[in-house]
Amino acid sequence: MQTTLRIAHNDTQLDELRHLSRHAVGRVSERARFVILSSKGYSAQEIGALMDYSANCVKKWLRTYLALGVAGLDDQPRSGRPVSEPHLTDVLEAQASQAPTCFGYLQTTWTLALLVMHLGERFKIWCSASTLRRGLGKIRYSWHRPKLYPAKRPDPLAEERKQALDAALADDSVVVVAVDECDMSLLAILRSMWQRINTQARLPTPGQNAKIGIFGAINLRTRELDTLCSARKRSQDFIQFLHQLLERYPIGRVHIILDNASIHGSKLTQKWLETHPRIHMVYLPTYSGHLLNLIEKVWWQLKQHIASNRNFRSIEELTDAVNRWFAATQPAANLQLINCAVTRRAALAPQAATSVMNF
Repeated sequence: MQTTLRIAHNDTQLDELRHLSRHAVGRVSERARFVILSSKGYSAQEIGALMDYSANCVKKWLRTYLALGVAGLDDQPRSGRPVSEPHLTDVLEAQASQAPTCFGYLQTTWTLALLVMHLGERFKIWCSASTLRRGLGKIRYSWHRPKLYPAKRPDPLAEERKQALDAALADDSVVVVAVDECDMSLLAILRSMWQRINTQARLPTPGQNAKIGIFGAINLRTRELDTLCSARKRSQDFIQFLHQLLERYPIGRVHIILDNASIHGSKLTQKWLETHPRIHMVYLPTYSGHLLNLIEKVWWQLKQHIASNRNFRSIEELTDAVNRWFAATQPAANLQLINCAVTRRAALAPQAATSVMNF
């Protein structure tokens, strides 16, 4: 005597089955059809005959549906093919992190072909170039260009300059500003942007490029910004900006944190400093300007907002755009931009002095 499976379901369940039968992969779709036909009164033998399956196979999936619902009709995860070289990524990472010359090769950089040969001959790990490429992806290696950086010679005055910086930040009786300069040119700075796939935006060049120099100073305690646009970045222009800072801060000493650019320590600048004792230069250790001179972060923001993928037609248009951006920049925005250990130490000095006085 045959046992007939009776499946009944509501409209929602029937909609789920219909969606599964139309959108799932072939075998999962057919299992959903088993259930739909069973709900219409077809027996397992009749369903098997219609869809070229055995009755036992149909019954298996009908029972699974009764026990687990629609989720039971999906395929279970399969183990797949076992990994042929389980230690490939570990060995690959250890070898790729060293230059080929370390192993006696003439080549200075790894290629897929060289790595395939190296792993096979040295470690008896034989794999295809495509397998090796996937392995490199797993250890987060990609094919891109390196970059050059200047040789960092030790600065014999590094410790002395760090102490001078600490003293300037701790002295609440002086104005502390970070000073630097940058260039802005008519030619756009290329940055990534949203574009349609298979298209590339074209930016017309200005014909003949030209640039301006920008001097800037940011007060590490008030976050106020002072700037000067100039046609050149010479010692004379730097001295003009120092005059502007003296007018901006007419009382007391002004400690200026700056890097070791030639105009900052030129003979003309040193001669001017001798006659203006209110200005005190705090030179940073060599190669530390991008970390400790916070005006650098203002330049990054300026170039991103003003010159990113934008060409200017004239120096006047460029200068106007720069000045408008500086005018719109508020001290609160500067705080978010330069908030780091250096500014926090500068801000704590007046608070510490006030606490001592109140005590």
